[in-house]
Amino acid sequence: MGVVAIGRIRRPHGLKGEVVVNDFTEGVFAPGPGLGVVLLGPNCQTATAIETWRRKGRDAVAKFTCINDRGAAEERRGWSVAVAREAVPETPADVFYEFELIGLAVETTSGEAVGAVVETYSAGTHDVLVIEGGEGTYEVPFVRAHVADVRRGEKVVIVPYREE
Repeated sequence: MGVVAIGRIRRPHGLKGEVVVNDFTEGVFAPGPGLGVVLLGPNCQTATAIETWRRKGRDAVAKFTCINDRGAAEERRGWSVAVAREAVPETPADVFYEFELIGLAVETTSGEAVGAVVETYSAGTHDVLVIEGGEGTYEVPFVRAHVADVRRGEKVVIVPYREE
């Protein structure tokens, strides 16, 4: 059983231990009260459970059983929120969690190896794949015009071949 990050604690929210979480699942996964999570910090981790989780724009506001005041919330700024992989629901064929994309090989439609996905981030209207390859780091918009296919079973992202 592995764990996957579903968010990152951005900052405290109020005085009673709530935190704003950058929700990596963009609302696809809505964890409920009692769900066990692991808070991953620098050189440590804390097993805890969710008391509350509610959407707030693109983020979530969460309360964890191990965080009871603003000071404890502040100490966990930047920590990742992870759950058991089995707790995360499957997505439709054309929807991907960040953890599914990180580490995938990237190839062109002609089969040329480009590199691997090392990070994703939101650019507002779409996500961006950060790809590291032999010739450097590339940022590719995660839209149909720039990503031809994602083959989960083969663990590969296919990008159109373009002559320079």
